[in-house]
Amino acid sequence: MGPELKSFDFALFTDRQLVDLLRQAYNEVRARRARGSDLPTLRELRCRRYRNPNNPVATWSGKGKMPSWVEEALAEGRDLASLEF
Repeated sequence: MGPELKSFDFALFTDRQLVDLLRQAYNEVRARRARGSDLPTLRELRCRRYRNPNNPVATWSGKGKMPSWVEEALAEGRDLASLEF
């Protein structure tokens, strides 16, 4: 796996810079898919759901504030995909 990416404050970008960044990312995703990458589509990303392994009733749609149980799992070294259902 590559280096850990830091969060960006996108509010610091101009409108033009933000659009250019979005275009570059979109083109990179298209190029990787053309080379056979199994990157998920935006629709697939929107449909993901996560379940607390210690309390199956607790779930998260991936939208909004990340629940503490997800933060704890990530801090323990688990990846988000391991919580999907």
